[in-house]
Amino acid sequence: MTCTHPTSATTRADVGHPVQCTASQVLAWAGLRALAGAVTDGIVFPVRRVVADAPLLHEGQAFEALYLVSCGSFKCVQIDCEGYEQVLEFAMHGDFLGLDGLGHGHHASGVMALEDASVVVLPIRQLQALGHDVPAMEALLMRAVGTEVRRRGDTQYMMAAPRSEVRVARFLLKLAQRQAALGYSDRRLRLRMTRRDIGSYLGVAHETVSRALTALSAEGCIRLAQRDIEFLDLQRLHELQRATRGRGLAPSKTVHGEMEVVLRAVGPVGPASVPYAAQTGRVHLVDAVG
Repeated sequence: MTCTHPTSATTRADVGHPVQCTASQVLAWAGLRALAGAVTDGIVFPVRRVVADAPLLHEGQAFEALYLVSCGSFKCVQIDCEGYEQVLEFAMHGDFLGLDGLGHGHHASGVMALEDASVVVLPIRQLQALGHDVPAMEALLMRAVGTEVRRRGDTQYMMAAPRSEVRVARFLLKLAQRQAALGYSDRRLRLRMTRRDIGSYLGVAHETVSRALTALSAEGCIRLAQRDIEFLDLQRLHELQRATRGRGLAPSKTVHGEMEVVLRAVGPVGPASVPYAAQTGRVHLVDAVG
């Protein structure tokens, strides 16, 4: 989703003043439009713009505010002691960022912009103070926490799939669902994140993500053009994402008059885990989750 910064209809940018938006607009973006009113119309928050590949938050940074994505997309990451970047989640319009700082005083993860983006800055002290007198602001904070818990549940659901194709299918369908909720097409996606980002998020190698996307394309589930994806067979994709064992795609094939048995293992494949038939060359092995 391309970031189109808020226009003068939704923000105000006077000379010498930062771009701002009202609490009513924040409530609407967070799915709480019914709570907006004259009081929230008079509460304003600053809007911060972040260019592609720039950080919004650094791991370990002091916790001072929550952030609501107003346009564009982000990735939340942690860096281990060897410098490896682990992607924890992706955020788009209407998602909250920075919740890992609640109750701890600092952020446990960093946030990077995947494209030119903007966020509404919600200073935590201001939110807490407003919550005493404006129930809608307390509801906003509760919505932020509840949404974060739900997102983590979605991540666990994706990670529970043993097959890489199933994880990728679940990931794509979840993106389509979130995009549809924003009023965009649920048939076409543009992936703002890289294959490496997706692999890190799903717990597989980026080469495995590429192979999974190619397999889904070959099976007629999607049409793939670099980062652009079109859903061709949503029913089959939904059937695949519900699979808990096996791949559920390529049927058995005949090779030189003999039946080819497709073995798909989770984890590394070695002599101890490969049946005798496979070691004798009568069975053709296919790649494992990597």
